[in-house]
Amino acid sequence: MAFLEGRLTPEQFDEEVAEEVRACKLACRRTGEGRVSITPGPDTAVTRAHARRLLEALAGQRLSLEIANYAATCIIFGDFEFADDVVNEAIWLVEMADLDPLMSDELQTAIERLTT
Repeated sequence: MAFLEGRLTPEQFDEEVAEEVRACKLACRRTGEGRVSITPGPDTAVTRAHARRLLEALAGQRLSLEIANYAATCIIFGDFEFADDVVNEAIWLVEMADLDPLMSDELQTAIERLTT
């Protein structure tokens, strides 16, 4: 949430979670399943501004797809609520990007939908 709320830059967030992401990917290669690390916190709804921050960092190449995908997975499997369906769709778009390549126009459309 620190990244989504703007308390960490995308680069700081990348640095903070890079080892978790590496460990998750290694476990996936070795065993077919990885673990995401979700720290407990206060009940939080993921807003359009939060989702837009994630997607804009990805679109601006300030976050790698690997890190953004991991963050989306943590949001989905964590105890977070989505503010609305547009947020839900945007987060799932990033989460599914490791299986279905994310096109830049899809990303831009999702960002535009989060802005309205």
